[in-house]
Parts: sequence; structure tokens; C-alpha cells
Amino acid sequence: MIPVEALIFDLDGTLIDSKRDLAVSVQFLQKHYRKSPSTEKDVGTFIGDGVVKLVQRALPDLPESELEEAITIFKQFYRKHCLDQTDLYPGTRQTLEHFRRKKMAVVTNKPVKISGYMLDQLDLSRYFKVLIGGDSLPNKKPHPEPILSALKTMQIISPKRVVVIGDSANDVLAGRAAGTHTCGVKSNIGDHQILSNSKPDTLIYSLKELTRIFE
Repeated sequence: MIPVEALIFDLDGTLIDSKRDLAVSVQFLQKHYRKSPSTEKDVGTFIGDGVVKLVQRALPDLPESELEEAITIFKQFYRKHCLDQTDLYPGTRQTLEHFRRKKMAVVTNKPVKISGYMLDQLDLSRYFKVLIGGDSLPNKKPHPEPILSALKTMQIISPKRVVVIGDSANDVLAGRAAGTHTCGVKSNIGDHQILSNSKPDTLIYSLKELTRIFE
């Protein structure tokens, strides 16, 4: 068992299975611009680098001058439908309960306002001392700044006693650069090969496995 003082989680593809609602929202945006809708599988490859990149990947031919409006259209639709089919992955709540005496944070590239709303609605907010979104700081993952900010807020002295858990190479790279242990999650959203190539210290298929690895 690896002793840890704190756990830092990604959101989409790690704590919550939000792929379907994100796909529907992307497809709505594409139809609005009279573009062929992407498959749910393809939308999975758009996720992980924040809302700007998501919209740019959904509408690769969109002029830069129209990007802000497209982001607004996407956000307005997604806010209304972000919990239509989104739920926790199996074992998520039990895992958070298991580690409830540890310091825990969510660091995501998703905008902070919608992230906080979803955590509240799914009754997860009580587990986390810190929430950092993709628009909370000048840099987002894979830059280490969001992880370092979470460590500072949680008053963690040794990053080696912290694990960053996520389904993306962004999580692994950010955690490694911040000096933490890294744990990749093979979910239905992130690209498993890219995640494996980022060489996380630990690789799991379910959050429940954390309870057997960390203490």
C-alpha cells in the first residue's frame, strides 16, 4: 500500500460518466452550424482540454471570429442538459467515502462553474476541499499550475504524498510535473493508448481499485 495525504481527481471520465450528455451537446452545436454530427465515440476524443478546444474540435472549419459565439451556444445547451444521462461511475461514492478522512480535490479542465454545479447536484461537493476548473487559473492541465494550486490550498508540504487520478495524459503530465504520484484510469472517455504512453505510476480500470493501492 502507498501512503498518501491527499487525492486529486479529474472530473469527466474519472468521477463521472458524462460522455453521452457531452456528445448530445456537441451534436446540437454541430447541427446549429449545419455540420454533420460526430459520433459519440468521436466526441470522446474531443474531451479533456477544456471547452474552447472541445468546440474547436467539433467545428474545425469555424472562423476564429465566430468561436466565442459557438462556445456560448454550447455552454447554454450543456448547462440545461449536463445531467440528463450523466452519473457516477460504479464504486465512485464508496471510494470517496473510504478516503473521506484524507484531503481531496477536483482539478478539471472543465469550466469551474458547471463543474461545481454538477458536483453539487450529484452530492459529491462535500468530499472536496478544493475545486479548480479550466478557467480558474492562467494555465490548465497538462501544466502543473492547477495541481500546485490545489496542493497549496490544501496546505500539502510534500507532493510525493499526493496522488493525481485521471483518465487523460493531461492528468499524468500535470501530476508528474507537480511532483505527485500519478494514477491513470482507463475509462470510456479517455484514449487508453495515449494514457498508457504517458506512463502513469499506477494504472487502474475502476476507482474502487484505489482502496487496495493507497492508504
